[in-house]
Amino acid sequence: MMSMTEQHSARPRGQLKLLAIAAVVLGPILLAWLMVRLQIGIPQTQINHSSLVEPVLSVQDWGLPLEPVGYGAPWRLLVTAPGECATSCLELVHEARQIHIATGREADRVEHVLALGQPASEQLASRLSRDYPRLQQLPLTLDSYRHGLSSHPAEWQQGAQLWVIDPLGRVVLHRDADNPGKHLLDDLRRLLKLSKIG
Repeated sequence: MMSMTEQHSARPRGQLKLLAIAAVVLGPILLAWLMVRLQIGIPQTQINHSSLVEPVLSVQDWGLPLEPVGYGAPWRLLVTAPGECATSCLELVHEARQIHIATGREADRVEHVLALGQPASEQLASRLSRDYPRLQQLPLTLDSYRHGLSSHPAEWQQGAQLWVIDPLGRVVLHRDADNPGKHLLDDLRRLLKLSKIG
């Protein structure tokens, strides 16, 4: 039989064990709540280097006759040129092709496309077919294009732009003027690695 002193000392040990178990269970929950509440230790950086297109846009919003769209369709590097496809436009077309090639073994899952707001001149058409024989060319409906971009940064509507389009026809990334094409390549590689739809 336990003496009164032994019974009295056993009770605090049992209480300490119960408190330790409660601390192990409730401690991380309380710590996580405090971190969120006080914004301490929460990462503030994003993984992508290019601008994520939000609110969501699709090629249908722009009236682009891009086919095929859906599961199994390729990812696209789309250059849009609402005006004449001049030097900056041709530089983006070249960059899109270089990014396409640089995707390496995933290159068969990607294609590059040029959408022109006005018909290409004979000289431009000749140059494009000579320098970029695999470049798909589409007409760009300017009203739909500008309307689709109305809730996005104004500089996205100025001049030629480079976009990444997913297989479902959603415009997902935009290449910013101050970011090198390598950043867009890194983002596209990450998307290709994670995606199973294209």
